[in-house]
Amino acid sequence: MPTLSPTPPPASRPSSRWRRPLLWGLGVFLVLEVILNGLLATGLLETLINRASLSLHVEWDRAWSVWPDSIQVRALKIRNEEAGGGYWELAMESAELDLSPFALLGLKVQAEHVDVEGLSFRLHPGDPGARGPKGPGEPPPWELQLKGVRVHGVRELAVGSLRLTGVTDATGELTLVPGHRLTVNGARVRLGEGELTREGNVVAHVEKGTADFDIDARRDAEGRLDVASGLGGRLQVSTTLPSLTTFQRWVPQLAEAELEGGAGRLEADVRLKEGRFTPDSRLEGSGSPIVVPLGLVRVRAPWRLHGEVRANEDGASRAGLRLVLSPVKLEGKHGQLLETSEATVSLNASAPRLGEPPRDVHAELHVAASNPLELRVLNGWLAPAIQVESGQARLVAVSHADVAKGRGKASLEVSTDDVRARWGGMLLGARLVLDVDARKLALHRDTVTFAGSRLLLRNATVQKGDKPQVHGWEGTLSFPEATLALSPAVLSGRFAGSFTNAAPFVALLTDKTGLPQVLSPLLEAKNLELSGTVSLGSGGVKMEKLHVQGEGLELRGKVELSGASTQAVMLVKVRSLPLGVEVTSEGVHLQILHPTSWYEQKLGERVD
Repeated sequence: MPTLSPTPPPASRPSSRWRRPLLWGLGVFLVLEVILNGLLATGLLETLINRASLSLHVEWDRAWSVWPDSIQVRALKIRNEEAGGGYWELAMESAELDLSPFALLGLKVQAEHVDVEGLSFRLHPGDPGARGPKGPGEPPPWELQLKGVRVHGVRELAVGSLRLTGVTDATGELTLVPGHRLTVNGARVRLGEGELTREGNVVAHVEKGTADFDIDARRDAEGRLDVASGLGGRLQVSTTLPSLTTFQRWVPQLAEAELEGGAGRLEADVRLKEGRFTPDSRLEGSGSPIVVPLGLVRVRAPWRLHGEVRANEDGASRAGLRLVLSPVKLEGKHGQLLETSEATVSLNASAPRLGEPPRDVHAELHVAASNPLELRVLNGWLAPAIQVESGQARLVAVSHADVAKGRGKASLEVSTDDVRARWGGMLLGARLVLDVDARKLALHRDTVTFAGSRLLLRNATVQKGDKPQVHGWEGTLSFPEATLALSPAVLSGRFAGSFTNAAPFVALLTDKTGLPQVLSPLLEAKNLELSGTVSLGSGGVKMEKLHVQGEGLELRGKVELSGASTQAVMLVKVRSLPLGVEVTSEGVHLQILHPTSWYEQKLGERVD
């Protein structure tokens, strides 16, 4: 029988079948690992991304790969420049990406799972008027597609001068085509204990909150990537406010005031669509008294805040904000001077878009009538120049204003009953109404400005001894510019007035300056117009650039009245007859010869 050769074992053929693919797979794996780690270690991948995009810049300290589809990165920073000097920046202490190495060949950084530790985000808005690059954009742009993003330990979120800490974790998806499009889907942020600061000053302490949002930002017609207009979502947050001193910088009328206190709570539930506040957005807050020192007095009032966005019947949305101060107390050195039960400021505007000022703003101010204030408390300021003997004042305000169109009225009104005050040897009386334009009222560190105010004098009287010299007189003074300095207290400003006649001024000037009685009848001019500058304080009254004109009368000059001391230089024209008058402590001097030249030389003021 022939000898048969041995048959190889059956298992040898299958093993040769799988050994070769395994070796090939292992070889590809090793090649990919070598290439990928080489790209990461040498910084070549970083350079390729940055060279391919003018606006996008990526950098990291160290990066490596254990598997071809996974990258570990330390100190990763992604920065995207926008038109007008704006930019946004993501900084990560460490990140792990399940990366597709083959997507890199198509200029894509594509990852299905991203775990980030220690994230910081900064957004710096650029010049809103700047234009972006012309044309279709940067060809060919890199594209970042990050899905399944989980962030642990968010260090800060910074937008402009605002900085938020306390974000515990965040999830979502991100797609970025530099210069073309930014998309964030299903983002959810959870807030823990942290702080909201502005320019380094603490605005609020965050207790808890959540934010759910999406972003779909594309290049607009100007070439800018409009992130705000592509934002939609909801923010719910609870905060405590250490004080209101930071918020006052956002209100021009309070920008430089020494505002104190106001600690409280603020709850916000904000909803956004296409970057605009939408209906059901709400803001609620309340706090301890705000204190505003004003020289020798101070204003004290607890506060409540309510804001909401509502939909109108025509489908447009309007935002409303209502600040209530109740009660409002004016306190002096020796206790309370004045109190009103409530002061309310209401603002109403078209629902604003993030980053844009409100439009079509309507404002209302209401101050309930106060209790009466004894005006003798002013003697600490006015004496010895003026001594108030009796009189009370009340404060009230109701106003409506269309801020955008500059229409309407916003005024604070102080009205008095019959006030009696002594000025030298004269007893003055009147009912006064001070109408302050609240739109131009501003509180500063050492001053209060109230330009655009009016002072109405009703039933004014001037009496010397037991004999009234003037009674039933009325007049109006307006103050285009007016400032009250608080320490020491001095009221100064530019004024203009319109009066029926000059009777009270004749009486006062005759008594204070010793004008010859023969001039008194000649000064009884009608339809009197008055202008000049005034300074009033405990040192007395100083009027400069004084110009009085009426039927048959014109007067120019400078007058200083301080107790019994009077100084004045005046040029008086009665029916075209000029006369120079100078009053000093030594007496009265009348200049008959060339009075106009004499006056111009005295005050350096040219008379036309």
